[in-house]
Amino acid sequence: MTRRWSDVFDEGPADLLVILTTSVYADLRDAADALAKDDALRIGYVAHRLKGSARLTDDKRAIALCASLEAAAQSGDMKHAQLLLEEIERVFREAMHTRDSS
Repeated sequence: MTRRWSDVFDEGPADLLVILTTSVYADLRDAADALAKDDALRIGYVAHRLKGSARLTDDKRAIALCASLEAAAQSGDMKHAQLLLEEIERVFREAMHTRDSS
């Protein structure tokens, strides 16, 4: 069964949305900073964290993107990592915005 972000937030503790949103946005900033510093190890670590956030809601697209970012970081492919991070940011922001609109 595929869960949606709204299902998790509706069923979880009242502050879950705030906690997850804060964590995701902090991780996105951290990944962007690591990318600017060419820190592949840090990007991989943050990608793994973001993947865990996506797994909370079984967001398969976000999970796959984060796994790809983790792999790109491990292989040192910073150009691909940049493209993936941009897409991950868009997907997470869209998911959060959709939740805020419901």
